[in-house]
Amino acid sequence: MKAKKKPRLHLVSLGCAKNLVDSERLLGAAAGLGFQPETDPAEADLILVNTCAFLESAVREALEALMAVGRRKKPGAVLAAAGCLPARYQGAAGADLARGLPEVDWWLKPADYPGFEAKIAALLRRRARLIRPAFTPDGRAAGRRLTGTPFFRAYLKIAEGCHRRCAFCLIPALRGPLVSYDPGRLAEEAALLAAGGVLELTLVAQDLTAYGRDQGRPGALLSLVKRLAETPGLAWLRLLYAYPEGLTEKLVRGLAETPKVLPYLDLPLQHAAPDLLRRMGRPAAPPLALVERLRRWWPGLALRTTLMVGFPGETEAHLAELLDFVARAAFDHLGVFKFSPEEGVRAAGFPGQLPAGVKEKRRRAVLAAQRRVALARNRDRLGQVVEVLVEGPAEGAGPVMTGRAWFQAPEVDGLVYFDGEQPETGRLVKARLVKAEAYDLAARLVF
Repeated sequence: MKAKKKPRLHLVSLGCAKNLVDSERLLGAAAGLGFQPETDPAEADLILVNTCAFLESAVREALEALMAVGRRKKPGAVLAAAGCLPARYQGAAGADLARGLPEVDWWLKPADYPGFEAKIAALLRRRARLIRPAFTPDGRAAGRRLTGTPFFRAYLKIAEGCHRRCAFCLIPALRGPLVSYDPGRLAEEAALLAAGGVLELTLVAQDLTAYGRDQGRPGALLSLVKRLAETPGLAWLRLLYAYPEGLTEKLVRGLAETPKVLPYLDLPLQHAAPDLLRRMGRPAAPPLALVERLRRWWPGLALRTTLMVGFPGETEAHLAELLDFVARAAFDHLGVFKFSPEEGVRAAGFPGQLPAGVKEKRRRAVLAAQRRVALARNRDRLGQVVEVLVEGPAEGAGPVMTGRAWFQAPEVDGLVYFDGEQPETGRLVKARLVKAEAYDLAARLVF
């Protein structure tokens, strides 16, 4: 008897690490109902594009991705647009969007994800000849997830949404209010990931420090981290997106004392000028004092931040204050974004909007200041022996392997390039840092 053909799913995941976790869950749900991953959209029975729409540039990228796979969709296949794009455009705007993209069959907001499996099941009932219900997908399964990251690292999303109301941000409108995930289920998910070979687990949320606030559970983040640190097999726990206001002495010292937690924090400060921070709806306390406290509470701490230039009303004096802060705070890693007057954010209507050219000039100025800082910090590390997680071969560099030291987060920070003997992918190794550039380092294995 001829074997029944397995249905195939082509996934395109756009945007941040939090969106990637959603994509992995959607892929896992589909795989549990019999779908096999497919790299060619022209061969897929279901094409899923998980979109980002935080900025207008992300909207354009999402639309281009949908049109590209839509052109290749085979007859009878289903194209689903998920994530922030359908969440951003609802009502009349959503109807206009749907009319402009008739090739899209399903529009799935994050709030619709609980019904995703039912939609898949209905699709399979219509195409029963395609499926084998007992199908077990190839690849690593982690609960309801099929991870898309390398086998040795993964993200753990601990909450959805945000309760804050920053004047430049669409996240609460796109993702809703803060909803903290159950710590027991997170611990189970971490255990499954570790059992599958994950060594580094990176905790993500829109605001990690708010975890548990919606449930009246003060101290919930530290409790969760301590529980996750007990997971057998995990070697590194990393925290991203820690809102400055929530970084109390008790939390920071508690994290510093917890085994496996890397001395690394990402705190998106946005700016250094107090009056501009107030207009943004951010804490206006002097950020340099916070940086100094964090390093006092957690010696050896590596810090990353994100800054914004071109917010309405930003003056040359504000820029000078920001550049001085960058030089004095000496962040290990720093990203810079230009303010974008997105439809729906309060600051889009603020007076003092700045030209695009001015924003770009200021962005480059901040990056140049940080480049000097980053190079100095990396040079200070020369000669140190550090633990490095091996990522794999460098792109376009032949047999040279790359990795990340404990002070480098995946996908956003620099890399370590191995000189001399080359290690195996997915291993934690000891290496001596021998050469420094602004963002990357070179190292030799230590035996």
